[in-house]
Amino acid sequence: MNALIALMITWTDVFYGIGDFFEWIFKGMRGLGQIPNIIISFFILYYLVSRIFIIMKQNKEADSNGTLR
Repeated sequence: MNALIALMITWTDVFYGIGDFFEWIFKGMRGLGQIPNIIISFFILYYLVSRIFIIMKQNKEADSNGTLR
């Protein structure tokens, strides 16, 4: 019976574990500085520019087919 009680995990243990994990992650993020922000910004910029070119291509194709409204 004592072994069963020792293996029990409470919700407090779970939430403290999650909190410790995020503290560990954010310590690493502090060390990286602005690098993650720059990477995410370039990814968003690339996606937006590529979508603009795809839309322009589709509009040109629709204009040539006569389906552009």
